[in-house]
Amino acid sequence: MIYTKEMIEKINLRKEKRKKIINIVSFPLLIIMIFFVLNMFFQRYVQSKKNIDFFGMQSFIVITGSMEPNINIGDFIISKKVSQNELKVGDVITFRLSDEQDTITHRIINIIDKDEKKLYQTKGDNNDTPDKELIDYEKIVGRVSFRIPKIGKYISYVFTGTGITVIILIMLLHYTFTNEKKIRILAREEARKLYNIPKYKKKEESV
Repeated sequence: MIYTKEMIEKINLRKEKRKKIINIVSFPLLIIMIFFVLNMFFQRYVQSKKNIDFFGMQSFIVITGSMEPNINIGDFIISKKVSQNELKVGDVITFRLSDEQDTITHRIINIIDKDEKKLYQTKGDNNDTPDKELIDYEKIVGRVSFRIPKIGKYISYVFTGTGITVIILIMLLHYTFTNEKKIRILAREEARKLYNIPKYKKKEESV
């Protein structure tokens, strides 16, 4: 197939449009990712937090099968603090029985009014019996609002020294590659202008 000047121009125009769209989308995502990683690093290693808080939401990695098949081992979940009036039977909540204890994520199966106070009875979907202890609102970390299956081990890897190093290297390589490509394009354009070279040479018409 022989490409004409018009066809080449259309192909390059489509490529330029795709590049612009990719740049428009990827740059904000890169900034968000950098902010997210730095925020996680600060909370984990500077503030010594077990769980990361991000705009009022906390993230957790599921390590037991008590909520299977709806929430599985290795899933990444995000729980958001909600008002007491928003909680209802059927909600999946993350709670902590004491300050020292790890969090538990189970479903509310009953709400009990006792001494002018609401208590929440919970149960794991995969468990045969409800949890022994009733939960008051103060012990609830948040209601599960988001779940990403099976990426928990990769999120955990981010918190290691190797994981942080890999992410920083990827960011640096992306930045370097993008800048070098822009410099090469600008250099070619300057050379064309300097030597008055057209982008595409017209083919001589046959007589």
